[in-house]
Amino acid sequence: MTPAPPVKVQNYSATIVALIAVAALIFTLALLRYSEWPREAALMAGIFVLAALLWVTEAMPLFATSLLVIGLQVILLANPGGWAGIGFESGGGPKYREVLAAAADPILLLFFGGFLLARAAVKEGVDKGMSALLLRPFGGQPKTILLGLMLVTALFSMWMSNTATTAMMMTLVAPMLFHLPSGEPFRKGLVLAVPLAANIGGMGTPIASPPNAVAVGFLQKAGIKIGFLDWMLAAVPLMLLLLLFAWWLLFRIFRPVTVGLQFAASDRKLDSRGWFVVSVFVVTVLLWMTDQWHGLPAAVVALVPAVAFTATGLLNRDDLNRIEWNILILIAGGISLGAGMQMAGLDQQVVKWLPAGEASGALLLTALVVATVGLSTFMSNTAAANLLLPIGISAASVAGAGLPATQAALAIALAASLSMALPISTPPNAIAYASGEFTTRDLMRVGLIVGIIGAFLIIIGSGLVLRFLKIVP
Repeated sequence: MTPAPPVKVQNYSATIVALIAVAALIFTLALLRYSEWPREAALMAGIFVLAALLWVTEAMPLFATSLLVIGLQVILLANPGGWAGIGFESGGGPKYREVLAAAADPILLLFFGGFLLARAAVKEGVDKGMSALLLRPFGGQPKTILLGLMLVTALFSMWMSNTATTAMMMTLVAPMLFHLPSGEPFRKGLVLAVPLAANIGGMGTPIASPPNAVAVGFLQKAGIKIGFLDWMLAAVPLMLLLLLFAWWLLFRIFRPVTVGLQFAASDRKLDSRGWFVVSVFVVTVLLWMTDQWHGLPAAVVALVPAVAFTATGLLNRDDLNRIEWNILILIAGGISLGAGMQMAGLDQQVVKWLPAGEASGALLLTALVVATVGLSTFMSNTAAANLLLPIGISAASVAGAGLPATQAALAIALAASLSMALPISTPPNAIAYASGEFTTRDLMRVGLIVGIIGAFLIIIGSGLVLRFLKIVP
């Protein structure tokens, strides 16, 4: 019998992980010894610091940190073994089932349904077929084709992974570049348009990006329901404004110098399987947008594509194995972290440090948006949202804070999509940068401006939109 090959263990920067673990342990022990915080709050603070450092440094994979967070909460807070020195100081802490239940939030099912829709679209060529069809009305002029490219990219990014959207749209941009001579500035404009539009499109729906799903999950844990259509009504106007500004900026900076440029739209047709995917997509989206009429939660509606595609054999086991399970685990870890902070009372301890009063609402909102954009520029925007959402929602929930919790959550989630300044900020940036068509300076030149304008619009406009829609008082 041939011996099994040795298992290869990946090196997760063991030294950095060890240093981070020691720092989190020292921090926890200091809180236990020198603060008046209850034991459970100090233990949860140590878990939070550990998660923050690991997510920032990525010394471990992001999903591995999420699993570590869930495991530590089960051991240190729920304390199923009844060990001395851990668990809730006064007893009566959560059962381990409650901790695990937080990590199995229904919002994961909603995101799972979105993944299946995207997978079916890619498998049957619906993405490229529909994008080519949608681009055709914009003609062949540089200005209109740039606008069409950004609108179509943002549209797809609202419903599928912005990483997959960027990869797909870059394949459509490649033939356009053949029409442009080397050194033509508009080449940079076309390529930069894709990641910018994909990031901005990530604002549009609760399933458009993981931070949006995490925000909806946190609000549900706080007893606040925001419907699928409510999110779109609040986010899509901002998305469109920012998209039009980015289009104007790109065309202004990278205006074509070649006279008489024309672009021909590709001709891709859908077969019967492709139209079946489109039909299921339309039905699912309509059900998501009309939940206030039929009463089905968005997570339940997500079962429609799951059943339709698997029962008909359109998606098989291999397709399911290709789902981005790591993203679902990352979202679960973030929701679990927020739930643990609430269970242990850590969120209330942190809120005590923040300024109170009606006047502090604008200051708090500004700080949350700036912190989100800053963190997500250098780390995963989902991880940044995981860290800031529980603090922001708890701070906004305090009486007299001057900031509705819904507005705080929406602002953080939308701001997480504004990380466009560096190639490492988001996968769409990295994919486009790999084309070699632009430099980091080109991306910063556009991404910083769009990010600043977007942050400004969120700060001044989120409250107005939510009050106009009567989502918040």
